[in-house]
Amino acid sequence: MTLSTPKPDVAGPPRPDPRAPFLVMVGWYGVLVASYGAYLGSLSGDVPAGCGGGCDSDRSRMLLFGLYTATPALFLALLISLVALWLLTTRGRTRSALLVGTLSAAPALVVAGIVAAVAPPS
Repeated sequence: MTLSTPKPDVAGPPRPDPRAPFLVMVGWYGVLVASYGAYLGSLSGDVPAGCGGGCDSDRSRMLLFGLYTATPALFLALLISLVALWLLTTRGRTRSALLVGTLSAAPALVVAGIVAAVAPPS
C-alpha cells in the first residue's frame, strides 16, 4: 500500500475574517462621534445677552446641525462603508484588518471633513 501525497487546495486561499476589519471600521465611526461630542462640549451653552426668546446658543445650533445634517450624512457614509468592507473582504487581496477597516471607513472620514468645512462658524 502506497501513501499518496496530499493534494493542494484547489479552492484557493481562505478568505480573511471580516470581523476584525468591521471592528476597525466601527472604531473609526466611534472616533468621529466622540470627537463631535467633544466639540459640542467645548461650545458655550449661553444664549447671547440682549437676545429675545428666538436665539439659540452655539451648542444648540451645532447640535441641531449635527442632528439634521451630519447624522444623515454619516448614515449614508456607513452604508457606503459596509459595501466597501464587503467588497474589500471578498474581492480584495489585502490581509491587513487595520488597512481594510480604515479603507472602508474612508467615506465617513471624507464626509466628516466636508461637514467640518461647511459647518456654521461658532
